[in-house]
Amino acid sequence: MEKPTFYSRFKQALVPAVAGFGLLSLAACGSPSEAAAGSESGGTSAIKVVVAPIHFETAYVAEEQGYFKEAGLNVEIIPGADPSANLAQTVSGQADITTASWGVMTTATAKGMPVRIISGNGVVDPKADNSGIVIPKNSPIKTVADLKGKNIAVNGVNTGGDIPMLQAARAAGIDPKSLTEIAVPYPGMQAALEQGTVDAAFVADSYYHQLVDAGFKSIASPVREFQGNMPVTVWAATEPWLKSNPGTAKKFNEAMEKAAKFYSDPANSAAIVKISARVKQVDAAKINPKAYVPVNTAINLRSGQAGIDAMVELGFVKNPLTAEGMLWTGAPRFSK
Repeated sequence: MEKPTFYSRFKQALVPAVAGFGLLSLAACGSPSEAAAGSESGGTSAIKVVVAPIHFETAYVAEEQGYFKEAGLNVEIIPGADPSANLAQTVSGQADITTASWGVMTTATAKGMPVRIISGNGVVDPKADNSGIVIPKNSPIKTVADLKGKNIAVNGVNTGGDIPMLQAARAAGIDPKSLTEIAVPYPGMQAALEQGTVDAAFVADSYYHQLVDAGFKSIASPVREFQGNMPVTVWAATEPWLKSNPGTAKKFNEAMEKAAKFYSDPANSAAIVKISARVKQVDAAKINPKAYVPVNTAINLRSGQAGIDAMVELGFVKNPLTAEGMLWTGAPRFSK
């Protein structure tokens, strides 16, 4: 059976009765955008922001430290799911801004969907293992090459987040298509491994460290190895919404820049851990502050382009596109 593509999964997540770009037009005039439009004339924006199960801390920092309020924003934070589902909420008009992944935005843009990246968030640390391919302690799997023909848990099938794993497979001499990807949310990956539902899991963020601490073995860290310094999670919105609310998007970026600085300051480590523990509903003592990924609101065009090129090479996208072309005009960026 052919694996579901991003586009098919994306459409399934939208309102069935409305298809194509017409839905984007509805989203542009829906209630979230109408509320946001109030700030374009100097008032306070009421906007809805979807966050992912990982790299959500900066949004809560902006809320708790008053950065949203200082920027003239009244933000409702909505817990989200995998990147494609999050983007679908924004496209359907259920939210204004969302956490998305670089891979999902690459695929969506290549498909011609009018969505754009507003700013960056999580970045791959080239020196630290904050994600990896994990196996049970007594698994016969020893190396990436042993994954041929195996079932691998991933947060989202064919969303682009699995690109590093596929790059690792190819580097190990096996066909990436020989891996069977099973969509499993990060919180459910440990149970899937323990129950034998999957043979391995490609896991990230604190969930990766929790599995390693629980005795599971990491056989590779393909994200660090193949995507160092690349944008991982980004903030995105639809083009119609951005056209109607450029001032609101700018204010959001201003608040997130302050949040990124707070998050990156070692003196605030305890506050970040407290946020993670509350949102994930876990004991703060079980969270390792050294496991947090770096954040940067400015998009690294050079490393981002390398990620796009890898997706093209692996057949995830066919239409040529550039990192620059994925960004909103007001998005912060740099290249080095």
